[in-house]
Amino acid sequence: MEVTGALSRCARTAGFDFGADTALVAVQHMLYQTVDLFRAIGQIGLKPENIFALGKVYSNSAPVINAIRNMGATVVESTMPAPGEFDEAFDRDTQRLWSTVSENLAQRKIKRIIVLDDGGRCVVNIRHDLLSRYPIAGVEQTSLGMFLFEVKPPPFAVFTWARSAVKLQIGGHMFSYCFIDRLKAEFLRGKSLNGAEIGIIGLGSIGRSLAELASNQGNSVTFYDPAPDLKVPHYLRGRITRADSLEELMLRSDYVFGSSGRNPFEGKWPMAHRPGVKLFSGSGGDQEFGPIIRYLRQRASFKVARHTLDITSDDGPSGPIRIAYMGFPYNFVSRAECAVPTHIVQLETAGLLSGLIQARSYLELIEDGQEPDARIHRVSPDAQAFIYDMWLRAMENRGIDIRDLYGYDTSLLAATQRNGWLANNTEPRLNAGRESSDPVEERMRAILAGCYRPER
Repeated sequence: MEVTGALSRCARTAGFDFGADTALVAVQHMLYQTVDLFRAIGQIGLKPENIFALGKVYSNSAPVINAIRNMGATVVESTMPAPGEFDEAFDRDTQRLWSTVSENLAQRKIKRIIVLDDGGRCVVNIRHDLLSRYPIAGVEQTSLGMFLFEVKPPPFAVFTWARSAVKLQIGGHMFSYCFIDRLKAEFLRGKSLNGAEIGIIGLGSIGRSLAELASNQGNSVTFYDPAPDLKVPHYLRGRITRADSLEELMLRSDYVFGSSGRNPFEGKWPMAHRPGVKLFSGSGGDQEFGPIIRYLRQRASFKVARHTLDITSDDGPSGPIRIAYMGFPYNFVSRAECAVPTHIVQLETAGLLSGLIQARSYLELIEDGQEPDARIHRVSPDAQAFIYDMWLRAMENRGIDIRDLYGYDTSLLAATQRNGWLANNTEPRLNAGRESSDPVEERMRAILAGCYRPER
């Protein structure tokens, strides 16, 4: 792909190399974007046989898994959980992944490990024997993982693509568009979603984008977010209504989209709801509706459709409830080789590649004597600028109007071009004066210095 290829060439030209003695342990959706990523890191020195990967059962594509194994990488099998029990099953899967890594690395000349995670569980489930044997750094790509780190802090440094400006402000639209597109194609059998009462849990990156898309299509949108100081973006003011409680949202909505990245019903279910309410996850795993699923499992009318994996029950507290795709993220319901087209989602793929390059640079500093830490580090705004600008150029060359296709607000796209916008909208925010002295970011700037970059 154009963007991942450009960043890979840029790193190679600058003399960057992951090293044949580096192992990558990755939790990734087994989609073609992961093939693109693994090829890109292979071009800058990471041997495929030193890649150990685990997919997620709801997004695994068999042809993609075969393609990755044919590269020489190891892919651990995923487990299908009981309804509402994804986290427990996935914890066991990540533990098997780490056991596989430990067994294989004992026979190889590996000096360091980089962890690429989706949801944080691979990071927090690492084996203690590996922590004591190898320098380790990680990359986290989801808010779900960042929320887990609030409860279980990572035992090593993690670079967070999840909190980058490009991910938060631009990436969410792509996944939200995919979500709505899948809902219309799969659940509504090609019909449009309009004139409905839509409830959205969580007004973060995905929630904001879902709210905008749903309101643009003629639906009434209500949202619930527990953050008292939440600011509604200017482009949504007057178009969406805030519910004071989850129960109010559940009573008002025909469709509820869970996009909080957390477990919003924990300790709050059962509650009243609109009879026949339909629930869709725009998050990860099944935690958005986990308590509801486990409650309904105890009722006589609980059913899981064989082909769609939709959960139905007539025995909710206020009558029938339907939970689409067993509470898994609906983006992946078609179980195709891609959710968002690979040439478009390379914006995200290249972001992960930049995080991996920073993680490797950090480990080099540790090997040179810098004291290791277990902090959350940001992805360099300079790297984000390169990736975003190259992506815009690639979309233009392909004749793709991203504003028309994904409904981006014009003022948002204009704001992204202002100096300082990427740094100001990326977390964690750095203390004044630290940006210019961060050695990992200095190395990333050096890598990018000789690369072609479109004018901002």
